[in-house]
Amino acid sequence: MSKLHMKGRILQLINEWQEEGIWDWQVTDALMGEYGLSGAYWRGNTRVTLTDLFSSGIIESVEETLDDQAYFGLGRVLFKFRLNDFGRQRMLDTALAS
Repeated sequence: MSKLHMKGRILQLINEWQEEGIWDWQVTDALMGEYGLSGAYWRGNTRVTLTDLFSSGIIESVEETLDDQAYFGLGRVLFKFRLNDFGRQRMLDTALAS
């Protein structure tokens, strides 16, 4: 059985953490573990996908902080996300959630 496309899985992860929100680095760690990926390319790819979802109005940032642990690179901004109403509806429309 094939795995769900990564963008869909990202939305599911954010939905699973809907109440408290999920940090971008938590999404990245979960995705890389589930898909057996590693390296800066996949970290960056996940970050770009999150930016795309944010720009599309599907997710919203609920908290930001500076990365002082050099997880994505010292001084980068980390974001905590959750779905908004539009994002929840899109997940229902595309059968990513029930």
